[in-house]
Amino acid sequence: MSSIFTERTAEYAILPPLLSYLRQRFGAAVPMYFWATREGNSVAQERHASHRFRVLVVFARRPKVLDGQNMLGKINQELFEFADRAAVHGLPCVAAFPAVSDLFELGRTFKTYWFPLARLPHQDVLFKVHLSRPDMGLEPLDGCQLPSWALEDVGDSVAAASVLIWRDAMRAIRDVRHPHRVIPGVGFFGGGGSYMPVYVLVPD
Repeated sequence: MSSIFTERTAEYAILPPLLSYLRQRFGAAVPMYFWATREGNSVAQERHASHRFRVLVVFARRPKVLDGQNMLGKINQELFEFADRAAVHGLPCVAAFPAVSDLFELGRTFKTYWFPLARLPHQDVLFKVHLSRPDMGLEPLDGCQLPSWALEDVGDSVAAASVLIWRDAMRAIRDVRHPHRVIPGVGFFGGGGSYMPVYVLVPD
């Protein structure tokens, strides 16, 4: 199946409503792309050392064309593995799927499906979205029914997240990104994948 835009384009579309909701609920929300020699360097550590905040991990997913108004969504196994590593550090992790049939629909009001990723089976998940029948919701294509969240649920996961200082948050992000670690109670993870999330920092 063909894609009509990238995950980066999807990020630009799903972040504004998410940030608006989080700012209304918590007072502030800052999107961050982590780069070890920028956000992860000693200057950033010194500049932000006094801040306390929670971290939400967001993976945008891109729709793929099935036929007409039917779109395919996929959440890869690596994202579920990433989410379980993040959960060990108190970082909630969600995937966001914009239910649109073309790029320009991202400029109007559209539905975003939010999926929690932690504590779910580590396998690729495929689902179908009937854009002409929004009442039908998601149709699982592989027998795996994903839970779907409203923004309020995403906000609840942020409220329950660990409050961290900058040094500890950057260390957690590094640990989650690195493969080949044994996590107590979770198991062995190999391979890090190439998926790069957006981190949303929500001040305490």
